[in-house]
Amino acid sequence: MTEPTDPRVEPESLSEFLEETQDEDAFAEELSEETPREDAAEQRLELLRLRDSPLTERGVEIDPADAAEQARVVDPGDEEYR
Repeated sequence: MTEPTDPRVEPESLSEFLEETQDEDAFAEELSEETPREDAAEQRLELLRLRDSPLTERGVEIDPADAAEQARVVDPGDEEYR
């Protein structure tokens, strides 16, 4: 990982940003000795499924607020949304 010489310089592209911030341990989470890896992987997979859909495929005529609401994934147990 290369450190920028001037910390105020913004990356010019997403790939440049990712190269600057790439650190294998940046997002690593320590699992306790009692946590089975398979269970942790299954729980993370479930969280990834509940993410909202990206809004990049919406048409020009679609209102951004409507597109955001329609793309939102609602947890079946989410009582606040109802």
